[in-house]
Amino acid sequence: MIQTASHSPIYYVGQPTVMRASTAWIKSRPSLNMQTATLRYQPSDSSLRKSASPSPSPSDVPTAVATLLGLTKQLQDVLRLWSEQQATEAQVSDAFVLVAMQFNATVNAFTRHHVDMKDLLSIPTELRTVLEECLGENPSHLVFDHYIPRVRIVLFRLLQGLQRKQAPYWKAVEDSRWEVPQHMDDYNVRYHR
Repeated sequence: MIQTASHSPIYYVGQPTVMRASTAWIKSRPSLNMQTATLRYQPSDSSLRKSASPSPSPSDVPTAVATLLGLTKQLQDVLRLWSEQQATEAQVSDAFVLVAMQFNATVNAFTRHHVDMKDLLSIPTELRTVLEECLGENPSHLVFDHYIPRVRIVLFRLLQGLQRKQAPYWKAVEDSRWEVPQHMDDYNVRYHR
């Protein structure tokens, strides 16, 4: 695990392990901010349409959700560090960008299984709004204590929404196990007459 003595550690959730990175890694990344994340998390029209991919892996959604939840925890940790002046506003912004990007990946994973995610699409914007208000203040425990409940409300709504998507997701996975791919129907018609 990497940790430098002069920088506060920031946690990044990878797949499948959790790794620590120094803030030097963050500074080496291209400049990202909350506005950039807003533009990046918005799903494309094609991601909202039903995907025509042959057979999405049933493990893509649980992996995406687990990563997203880990990143939301990381965002809360970085925000707490910011309130203690151990993390910068840019680090909070970077943590938000990771959440927003993983949110988009999670939406796309569910969409590949034909699970409608439109009711959750406002979550990143709501989270960004609260974070921008918070970061507009001077870092302190009082500011953190004032804004963290609002952050947690948004994240709780995300969690509830993801829980509501479990039943349609597992139904889609089960239904896909019984579908005969189109190319197999063509094979049966051509070669078994």
